Amino acid sequence: MYDETTQRLLKLMKDTFGDHFKEYYDGDPDQIPTFNLPCLIVDQTNDETERGSWGEDDVTETVMIKAVYNKADDYSDNVDPLNLTSRKLRRIVGARNTATGDYEPDTIKYALRAMGTQGLTALATNLSVQYGLVPRLEGDVGILTQEAHVQFTIRYSVDVKPAP
Repeated sequence: MYDETTQRLLKLMKDTFGDHFKEYYDGDPDQIPTFNLPCLIVDQTNDETERGSWGEDDVTETVMIKAVYNKADDYSDNVDPLNLTSRKLRRIVGARNTATGDYEPDTIKYALRAMGTQGLTALATNLSVQYGLVPRLEGDVGILTQEAHVQFTIRYSVDVKPAP
């Protein structure tokens, strides 16, 4: 059975993180209510299809996983200055075991590298991660989120059958 790439990756992220994230989105909703933060977004940003050999198309999809946290969480009186939102994001993306140096199993990098090929033909070799602050709307009010954007490509072939 065929599932869209974003749906397969959402399932992988839900299996990895469970209720750590309050909501999982297929596509960026732009407006995210604060009661749904932190959330995780899987979005396909590009699709390139080339004619391959032997009646196949070679498809390369560019996918972005966004971990989104409420920056306001850093503004409380009892916040730990050594565990601000930016550190939480870095850890959710690629925390490593202090003894072995391996990715921790509850990270995006671990999920993509260790389990990401389940049901996917080929996960590309490069992951690009960008961190930053993003102004978003919640209704008519602006909120500031701190986000990690993990971008990568997935490559696969599709059989093209001639028309009858």
